[in-house]
Amino acid sequence: MDLKDRIAIGARFKMNKLRAIRCPSLADKVGVVVGVSRHTTGITVLFDGDRRPTCLHRDYISSTSEQRQDPPQRA
Repeated sequence: MDLKDRIAIGARFKMNKLRAIRCPSLADKVGVVVGVSRHTTGITVLFDGDRRPTCLHRDYISSTSEQRQDPPQRA
């Protein structure tokens, strides 16, 4: 079982090397998963400091060692 099979809402992540090459503006961003689709390869994430979530392909993220204690708050 790899990260793609274990992605859960509230999990902290960072952009992986593949995404950093394809989209350098997101290379150093980290955030939290706020939505996971069971039917597609998309996940919804909220980057630290952003107000609105972004949809990404699951293969573009890697886990971080940080663990978020509280679920993300919606404004």
